Amino acid sequence: MPGVFDPIRSAPLFDLETVRNALIYIRDDMQRVPALERAAELIEATLAELRAVERRRLAPIRHCILKMNSASRRKH
Repeated sequence: MPGVFDPIRSAPLFDLETVRNALIYIRDDMQRVPALERAAELIEATLAELRAVERRRLAPIRHCILKMNSASRRKH
């Protein structure tokens, strides 16, 4: 039985742009209410995390990782 963190290969990736846009709208609304300013700051931190995820997702795959995967598939 697969665990919680096992990837589902056929599952589509989240559309991070849609998530980011929704969080921006929510953050902007919260910044207008003095009692919700802290929540807006936390959403800003979440947006920073999304930017980091996008950078990792768009980063090129290192050659040594590809080489390691092909070496492990060889049969004697």
